[in-house]
Amino acid sequence: MTDRNKLKKTAEAVLIPALGVAAERFFRSERFEITDQVGYDATVMEAVLRPLWGLGPILHDGIIVRYCGEEAEAPDLIREIMLRGTDEDDPLCFSKYAGRDICGFANQATTELAGYAVALFFARDLLWDPYTDEQKTQVGGWLSKWASLGLHHSWENNHFWFPLIVLSSLERIGIPVAYSREDAERAFSVLDKMYISDGWYQDGVFGRFDYYLPWSLHLYPLLWSVIAEGTAYFDPLRAEEYKRRAEKFIPFYLYFFDRDGSVPAMGRSLAYRFAQSAIFPVASLAGCRIPNGVCRRAMMKNVEYFTETKGDPRRLLKPGYLYPSSPLTDSYTSELGSLWCSKTFLALALEETHPFWGDNEEPLPSEKGGYSVDAEPKNVNVTLASDEKSGVTLYNNTSSYYQGDFGHTFNDMASCYCKFVYNSRSGFGFSIPDKASCDNMISLLTPEFTMSSHRRKYIDLGRDGDRLLSEHKPFENDPDTVIRTVVLPLSGSLHVRAHRVVLSRPYRVREGGYSIGLDDDAYEYENGVLRYRDLTSVIAPVSDTELKLRLETHTPERHILSPQSKYPVYETDILAPGEYCFASAVAFSQGEEYALPELTLNGRVLTVVWRGEERKTELI
Repeated sequence: MTDRNKLKKTAEAVLIPALGVAAERFFRSERFEITDQVGYDATVMEAVLRPLWGLGPILHDGIIVRYCGEEAEAPDLIREIMLRGTDEDDPLCFSKYAGRDICGFANQATTELAGYAVALFFARDLLWDPYTDEQKTQVGGWLSKWASLGLHHSWENNHFWFPLIVLSSLERIGIPVAYSREDAERAFSVLDKMYISDGWYQDGVFGRFDYYLPWSLHLYPLLWSVIAEGTAYFDPLRAEEYKRRAEKFIPFYLYFFDRDGSVPAMGRSLAYRFAQSAIFPVASLAGCRIPNGVCRRAMMKNVEYFTETKGDPRRLLKPGYLYPSSPLTDSYTSELGSLWCSKTFLALALEETHPFWGDNEEPLPSEKGGYSVDAEPKNVNVTLASDEKSGVTLYNNTSSYYQGDFGHTFNDMASCYCKFVYNSRSGFGFSIPDKASCDNMISLLTPEFTMSSHRRKYIDLGRDGDRLLSEHKPFENDPDTVIRTVVLPLSGSLHVRAHRVVLSRPYRVREGGYSIGLDDDAYEYENGVLRYRDLTSVIAPVSDTELKLRLETHTPERHILSPQSKYPVYETDILAPGEYCFASAVAFSQGEEYALPELTLNGRVLTVVWRGEERKTELI
């Protein structure tokens, strides 16, 4: 079976049941159990429209959907949903409560309508031409109205792309649209300012880097470049620039992929799973010059990682990461919102004869041997390291997502963005309100255990050779308590962390190593070393104060790889105000374990002996 046919079978297995479930809920007005923060109508739109990102390219293949005890051809069902959803006199109208928050609804509606717009581009003859003139006026007018409002009132981040894609798609099929050049230029201006250099974007405030970058901030402009060609505000020079940026980023992005298709997952929107690899086919669709053979391999292995690791691909209908878990869901992702993973199925818009499918397959960088590569922008201090023992490790000194300006959080942003390292095989755990997840993070605890700190809102102090330097103040109400950190990568996941902790009040100190997701209770733990099957996580600390080694457990369903998870930690008793120094050798491995470096602390001077070489480094 060819790769394209295999991917098509996966798309059908995931998306056809999803559309059936969504249609049934839509026509019966059944409540979803996990909802988008915007409300129930936004949840309905996510459910019925997100599958269209992947179904659009294959609607001509005679797809039959079962719902409400009936069967229908997918294009007929989609047209019926859009007719009912855009009829303002119909109780099933998507916008029946939009008057409560016109701007908010316009933004969220346009986000979902982009999936329909993409499907229109690929299957106009099935989704649009069969409508009567009256129906076209109704559907087209409703779409144009909300997309234009969405562009005018867009949130100041990647959301600008959704109305741009919708309006361009409508224009391509002759639907009257009324958006101004002023709004379009404002959108492009905001989006252009999010570009940093060397293929890297930021999503709003600097520091918001995660796997959202490739499949949104690169994917959407590439897709717009395909859809918008020939429309009023299309600029070929701008489109070419988007292609060049993707071509610059993709070679680095390939280093993210472990040999099994996993990545060192971090950041929000983890529920979208293999959307991680959607950039590759869309870049090829847009005409980018990319290494198709290795990009195709990364995409196929990434999809297989999610659809085959745990069995039934239909579990992807539920929020989670490697298994269904609602606690991992961001507040803007609903019960079927995880189906933005279907953006990777845009690969099916490429015919079997396209070079993306036809070029010879090539191995991933992780399959060729070990490496350590740094992000190219000078102010993005992120390192990817790989070896056979531990997969791919991301050393993070820049990425963060502090949401104090919003007054709410999408989920546990500190765990998603601010840990010292992330690993493709180890994963990470989320916190709960009264218990910080300190795997690969240092945390302070108040004496009575009523508060525990996160490494949020930290300051990247840059690099000193191969050392990554940072600082953070654990508690907002205690600005004189400061933790200054040095991270020294050694090989793969193996690294040294050293902290100078200045306490202005009494606290306990706790720090964790890599976590391990468990599928049963057959783990072993002793003296800072956790072993499970062929996986090992170790933290070996030294300090100028007494330490205790213990095993910590995440709250169930808070780890991205398994419902149960554990990690080794060290912790202190209550420490009086003053200065304290801590250093640890930290590693995660599969199979052969790492030989750890020998660490000695003398005041602020740390001596590291590793592979016969001695190195002294001063804590900052």
